[in-house]
Amino acid sequence: MDLDRTLARRFFRKEADEWSGDDAGSDMTASTGVGAINPRALICSFAFHPCGYSMNSLDRDRYSTIHVTPEDGHSYASFECVGRNDETIKWLRRAVDVFRPGAVSVSLCMASGGDDCQAFSAVADVLQLLGFVCRSQAAEEFPGTVTVTYQTFVARGK
Repeated sequence: MDLDRTLARRFFRKEADEWSGDDAGSDMTASTGVGAINPRALICSFAFHPCGYSMNSLDRDRYSTIHVTPEDGHSYASFECVGRNDETIKWLRRAVDVFRPGAVSVSLCMASGGDDCQAFSAVADVLQLLGFVCRSQAAEEFPGTVTVTYQTFVARGK
């Protein structure tokens, strides 16, 4: 939420732009740094007119998706991924580096009986290094299936 304004402008199409949505999306993937979140992934992206962006990526059995609404006053980027915990933390850090948001919400789904505290602290550790403080956190267990952890962070000074 509350994306860096300079970066958010890169998700607007130029007025004289005659590219297809796919071509403009590929350009945005490269020029914004989105492609570096998981450089091994095969990426399919699309740029909307006049603004906005969507991306799906695939890396073996791991995938991610990004959606961007860049307008001032209500800018937003969502990043969803499936991978091993160490990978998702690395991708989260890269996504935050790319989008430079004012606030971050993170939810993790883990098999029941997993170490929720470890997931909480791994996310908190990486976001604190990037200048965020934890505003809230919660965990909900769905017996015999998964535990969902949810944390919200705000940039220091906001």
